Amino acid sequence: MNVLVSLIVPVYNALPYLKDFVQSVEEQTWRPLECIFADDGSTDGSLEYIEGKINDLIKTGIEVKLLRLEHGGQAAAVNAALKEVTGEYLTWCDADDLMLPRCIAAKAEYLDDHPDIGLVRNAGLIIKGENGEIRAPNTKEEDRRAMNIFDELITLTCYAGCYMLRMSLFDLCYPDRTIPLSPEGQNLQLLMPPASRSVCGYVPEVVHHYFLRSRGHASQKRSYSQMLERKMNFVKLYKELLPYCDCDQEYYQQRIEQLRKQYMEELIHSAVIQARKEMKERESGNSNIS
Repeated sequence: MNVLVSLIVPVYNALPYLKDFVQSVEEQTWRPLECIFADDGSTDGSLEYIEGKINDLIKTGIEVKLLRLEHGGQAAAVNAALKEVTGEYLTWCDADDLMLPRCIAAKAEYLDDHPDIGLVRNAGLIIKGENGEIRAPNTKEEDRRAMNIFDELITLTCYAGCYMLRMSLFDLCYPDRTIPLSPEGQNLQLLMPPASRSVCGYVPEVVHHYFLRSRGHASQKRSYSQMLERKMNFVKLYKELLPYCDCDQEYYQQRIEQLRKQYMEELIHSAVIQARKEMKERESGNSNIS
């Protein structure tokens, strides 16, 4: 008999995408499946839409839990949902992405077949903008093996919907099932401590579509000060996560400090280039006027 998989879905004003997303949940081939929607204080009708789909999901054999929360951000919504998890395996997904039918099954089967591995990720596509342009696959060909991804998580983007981990490993990292809060979401908190204790498996099937939408948090245009603030948020989060990780604490503290300095230098360099460009534009304008 298959083990129970718990799927956490934080939701905040995702109504335009929920019809397709919920359908993708219904079409998952893996059972038993527990879906925990954590509505983060939506004001656009998302909560009401999910309420109207609960019975349809139940009819397909999916257990459904719906948490009605005040707005506190994705990480806070995930914390509330973690307390409700009863599955042996855990996965999570953004409410504006799409899971292909074998998204959950492919990863669960891998963990079943590799009891010594604590987490796994799958292949997927990154789709940019509202026109559906395929930007890139989210992993490289050489990554198609079980490997240590802890260092990678400190420098590269990770995508919700592409990972699954054993709750026994998660509970080893977070006995109280509470991850640190951050304005930059929940993925690093869910992944870094487990990845410090286990290699990550890989499933080559393309079973997930991650959308970089113009209104999405990761795709927003930001000023230099806003970009710096976001990068410093990540630095702060890395430092907060280290005590939860089984790693050389001193080495990684130094590495994160180097990363902070690198971010500062990159942003200062970009600001100087932009200032020079604006100065030339002003000089050109003044020349045309004269």
